[in-house]
Amino acid sequence: MKKQYLLAKIAIVAALSAATSAVWAGDCNFKGGHYEASTHTLYLESYPDTLAELVLDQAAVNCLNQNNPSNMDIVILRDTPLKKNSTIALPFAVDLNDECINAYEVNNFGPSNGTWEILAFNAAGNLNQNQPYIISVLTNNSACQNRTEIHLKSKGSFSVPAQDQRIVKPLCNYANNYQADFELTGTLKYIKWDKEKEPISGIYGYAAKDKGDVSGGQFVKVGSGAYLPPLRAYLKYVGRDNAMYKKSSDNVKDFELPETINVRLIDGDSTMSIGKLNPVTGEIQMDSRRFDLNGRAINGKPANHGVYVNKKKAVR
Repeated sequence: MKKQYLLAKIAIVAALSAATSAVWAGDCNFKGGHYEASTHTLYLESYPDTLAELVLDQAAVNCLNQNNPSNMDIVILRDTPLKKNSTIALPFAVDLNDECINAYEVNNFGPSNGTWEILAFNAAGNLNQNQPYIISVLTNNSACQNRTEIHLKSKGSFSVPAQDQRIVKPLCNYANNYQADFELTGTLKYIKWDKEKEPISGIYGYAAKDKGDVSGGQFVKVGSGAYLPPLRAYLKYVGRDNAMYKKSSDNVKDFELPETINVRLIDGDSTMSIGKLNPVTGEIQMDSRRFDLNGRAINGKPANHGVYVNKKKAVR
């Protein structure tokens, strides 16, 4: 009789424990996304809606962390097919789990050969927490065309993002003694720039394709009415150094910044793509050809690995 009582008590405790776990180990719903327990997949929305925003509050974070967060599929949902180039910014670390996409980390910034340019190196699929990246889609592959999703894999637990909803990486400008007077800034909520409400000088978006005088894959000054969906990034000048100004009168100083900024995406096989950035979409267009680090077009991939910049080798 005593043995039967103990067995019944163990069964009750196990049932209560399972019920408690079921409260957490299930679907999670929050603004800007949801987690489906049946597929072990977290979906995040990157839509150009004025109310669009990713809100990972403590309740959402607790729910996600109870669902094996180190082995979770993550899908970024966009409303239109992915262009050749774009940006991405997330408040948690992930592995790129998408054969159609390469991610690049911005390392250097400044003028080169009379033009302003950004150098970005292949991140080899490792995307760090609170780090904006440039992404390049292999649109030449028919299987990668008309895609509206980016596939990732979580690397660990989730945490509540910064309250200002921004993901900022300072960039050292090598034309200004390596001062961090530019920022590559990711956002977790929809942004629209309106010069009637606030100054927009020194803000650049990333162009997805050629349009008018703008070349795709280039950072371009934004105008009033430009917008950026959540989970993407833009470039902003935040410095106030005299070298960056030109005087239009004795009392007034205006920004002396380029209209467009070139982008060089450098792979570990010592080749690169060259392009430029657009304000309205926050995306880029790159030249489909491959180049060596001197900017010369080449056929095929080189046999030797390694990247050389300013006579210094960076192993990637």
